[in-house]
Amino acid sequence: MTAEASVPPDADEEAWNAALSYLSYRARSRRELERHLRRRGYEPSLVDRVLCRCERLDLLDDLSFATAFTRDRIRLRPRGVARLESELLARGVAREDAREGIRAAFAEEEVSELDLLESAARRRWTRLAATKPGTARRRLYAYLVRAGFPRDEVSRVVAAVAEASENRGQGGAGRSGAGDGTDKG
Repeated sequence: MTAEASVPPDADEEAWNAALSYLSYRARSRRELERHLRRRGYEPSLVDRVLCRCERLDLLDDLSFATAFTRDRIRLRPRGVARLESELLARGVAREDAREGIRAAFAEEEVSELDLLESAARRRWTRLAATKPGTARRRLYAYLVRAGFPRDEVSRVVAAVAEASENRGQGGAGRSGAGDGTDKG
């Protein structure tokens, strides 16, 4: 008896429905769907058939997935290109598809990595308002580097955001001592 013969006739339909259900929540990479179906215990040959069927019907396309994933990150949780690529690779997207998807999403959104970096830095800086200036700078730098932005650009942007804040009389992240009665001028 072959392995195929031991698979119940409705296993194809069950695996197909499991794939559709998993894809109904959000777009997935081919590798994500494959992992999901294998974790559910479907035979590798059945998983391959379902994956091929999904691709034929344009339900799976790693380049489209990479573009959509990046677009969502740009809008909701900005990350640097290095982090975006790393996240896509972890989801099983080929490096070239990841890079092309990132390029396409940045072009669609008409944004650059520097734009995202500056925006993320300004938003995070306001959350550090009660923090000492030196500590705020270190925390902001660490946050932005973890988010995958280039270190040299992060350094420049952190300095610019901190300086702009100080020029507005907010000190580092929120305090400069100005107007608090401690000036001896």
